[in-house]
Amino acid sequence: MTGTDLGRLAAATTTRTLDSAALAPAPGGHHSPPRDERDRKEHTAMNATAPVGALRIGVLGPLEVHAQGEDRTPTAPMARRALALLLLNANRLASTSTLIEELWEADPPRLARKTVQTYVYQIRKALRCPADPHERVHTAPGGYRIDLRPGELDLWEFEHAVVRARTALSEGDPPTAASLLRDALALWRGEPFAGLEAGPMLAAQIAQIAEARLNALELRITADLQLGRHRDVVGELLQLTADHPLNEEFAAHLMLAAHRSGQRATALEAFTRLRRRLVDDLGIEPSERLQKLQQDVLNEALPQLPPDETMVHTAPVPPEHPLGAVPATTVAPRQLPLDIPDFTGRVAETARLAALMAPTGTEPDDNPRRTSAPGPRVLVVLGPAGVGKTALAVHTAHQLAAHFPDGTLYTRLHDAQDHPRRAAAALGTLLRGLGLDTGRLPEDTDELSGMFRAASSGRSLLVMLDDAASTDQVLPLLPADGHSIALVTSRVRLPGLPGARTLSLDPLSPADAAEFFTRLAGQERLAADRDLLTRVTGLMGNFPLTLRTVGEKFAARPMWTLPDLARGLTNDGHLAAELHDEACDVLARASGAVARLPQSLHRSLSALASAGPDTFDIAKARQLLGGDMWSVQSVLGQLLDHHVVVTASHSHTASTATPDYRIPELIRLVFPSPDDAELHAAPTKETTHRVRRSTASVLTAAG
Repeated sequence: MTGTDLGRLAAATTTRTLDSAALAPAPGGHHSPPRDERDRKEHTAMNATAPVGALRIGVLGPLEVHAQGEDRTPTAPMARRALALLLLNANRLASTSTLIEELWEADPPRLARKTVQTYVYQIRKALRCPADPHERVHTAPGGYRIDLRPGELDLWEFEHAVVRARTALSEGDPPTAASLLRDALALWRGEPFAGLEAGPMLAAQIAQIAEARLNALELRITADLQLGRHRDVVGELLQLTADHPLNEEFAAHLMLAAHRSGQRATALEAFTRLRRRLVDDLGIEPSERLQKLQQDVLNEALPQLPPDETMVHTAPVPPEHPLGAVPATTVAPRQLPLDIPDFTGRVAETARLAALMAPTGTEPDDNPRRTSAPGPRVLVVLGPAGVGKTALAVHTAHQLAAHFPDGTLYTRLHDAQDHPRRAAAALGTLLRGLGLDTGRLPEDTDELSGMFRAASSGRSLLVMLDDAASTDQVLPLLPADGHSIALVTSRVRLPGLPGARTLSLDPLSPADAAEFFTRLAGQERLAADRDLLTRVTGLMGNFPLTLRTVGEKFAARPMWTLPDLARGLTNDGHLAAELHDEACDVLARASGAVARLPQSLHRSLSALASAGPDTFDIAKARQLLGGDMWSVQSVLGQLLDHHVVVTASHSHTASTATPDYRIPELIRLVFPSPDDAELHAAPTKETTHRVRRSTASVLTAAG
């Protein structure tokens, strides 16, 4: 992936950071003089959020930590890298496994976790401030969290100022926008985290932050052009187009500024240079917008001082909405989680989902806005915990992103404690992704939903809603019309979603499961016996989450052989033990699925699980549950809706086709084995509590 490709995710980085800080008072820092009474109050509050001389961290340049004016920057390079990753996840958990992967990639030392603890200790000491007795670095189950406040991180100041500037520009106030953006860009002291040796995750996020700087620069020049400062920016744009020869926005800015400054030849030369590089490097022509701008320059069809120049915006700003201003961002949000590098199989499912997502009769280069529809398009990916719903949705969404020129939005619908999020909180995340000033959001869900529909109306967006709890939670989050798609994942059936198309996901095929496990565990240790490998993956139910956990452990256990693993996994207790992990407790995921059940269904599932791993038919279910046929069928239907029971096969007779059922392996392991007296008890409170420790990165990676 190129730096430019990574940069397209810049808006996602901005929004993720704002998620942790934007609901607090706005960060302090360098800001322009307020333009009205509302801004004067906000300006005062912003600059009062952090005590003068207290903690101050700079990442927009070399990493710097100052507490009460004293330089506290860690000196050890690895401690600085760990601090950088914690800062980019400020106020959120960063798992120990993520830190280890960032610091050592595929070759961690034997005592990696102890070493991470040492680095965290150094960071904790660096951030201690005598004027503030509160601890800033906290140890949590599975990882660490650094707590920061507004006014303490220059990246947050930059991002907040950019959001305010977009709002000002959408409200017709380019002077304030230009001033805010100049102050925001003045915070930069060089490349982000300059001089820091970065691992894979940190490098990707640094590229996104650097791209956010270019986006802010584009926006500032837009404001300057609206103010008529064409001559002032020509020289700057000549340098920017030389530094970024494939950037169409800078070329468009230069053509416009040069033409209005009486430098028609410079404007045309800018187009010629851009076209030459695009054709030579990428084999494509400039966009229709740039070609039209060239024709307007040739024909002198551009007025010298238009009242409201919007040519250089990516999208027009929508009119004022009755519920509040809903600005269109000049940079399309790209919030999807990173694609799964080792995504394996799912060819038919990916093709099916892609066919449902692609605009009808539209190729990727067409504009989906040309086709209208009366309501939103809703796609739902269903399946049990750990089957890979999110992985498939994210992978396919990345492939189809070109169909959505106005951006991609993402939000999880369960929090870190596995509680369903309120629709209002999820709407706040989506609206921030569209550039709405977080200080202007109402609290009422209906108002927020109306604002989101207004902001999404006529725009082509992909809105991914991950791990939905219910239909009522999803309905307020749907975009306005058929220009956009809502892509929903859920463990439970969601009846009543208008026009929803559903894809039910099964475990991986045996061949795909074996290939996936081989990628994780290593070809050299598994090549000898493919039949045995297929048996091993089958013992894990071919569930991607189980395969990932056991495969990664197998790779880290040189004393294990494949026959050893096969013998061990035939014992449910051994498999369950291996699925417990500090960073990714797989059984916690399954326990969470069980914990979400109503108590009556929980008891019924426990009774069915007591029969062991075999399939069962309706007669066996009646024997285990008791009650009449209708009641047992009703209970089975509800368990099927929650994907804690699935259809296994059909037993055909001359006149009927009666399904058999089974409990997915992950769910079954939550309950005791009938042969294991020690575990012969229902899931404990401790087991249920472990679900609350599952990290967001694991949830995204496994689905």
